[in-house]
Amino acid sequence: DRSGVDTGVAEARRAVARGETLFNSKPIMITGVKGLNDDLSVPLLQGTCTTCHDTPHAGNHSIPAPLDIGLTDASRRTPDLPLYTLRHTLPPFETIQTTDPGRAMITGKWKDIGRFKGPILRGLAARAPYFHNGFAATLLDVVNFYDTRFNMGLTAAEKADLVAFLQAL
Repeated sequence: DRSGVDTGVAEARRAVARGETLFNSKPIMITGVKGLNDDLSVPLLQGTCTTCHDTPHAGNHSIPAPLDIGLTDASRRTPDLPLYTLRHTLPPFETIQTTDPGRAMITGKWKDIGRFKGPILRGLAARAPYFHNGFAATLLDVVNFYDTRFNMGLTAAEKADLVAFLQAL
């Protein structure tokens, strides 16, 4: 009897479709993202996942957009990550602690500390762990990070649907 298998496949496809809808339309109040809020001079930007992962069918950036979503903040440091203390040599002589200087290692620019180009999402399920530093072991960990970071208020079912969608890319 294949009816159970067919039902399972149909439900899996519905979960992917629901996840895609969430990815494309779930409102996210984007705040504190260097490379986005500061570059656009807007403290709050209403967006969706596609605000940053905006290339259709690939989840890449359509323009170069290295961003700092807070992943390298000292507050998120785990024991296996280094901690860099960077001091600006010009007024106001700021100090930043980070687990990774990011793009600043290439450009030498203070504003680029912690900024990274987001990855292409195609084939994402095969590339665990996630984020440039392996911060997230699973796609659910990735979804949980974004849910917490941007206070999205996702339900357990929405998280499962987003994971199903990301696994299908």
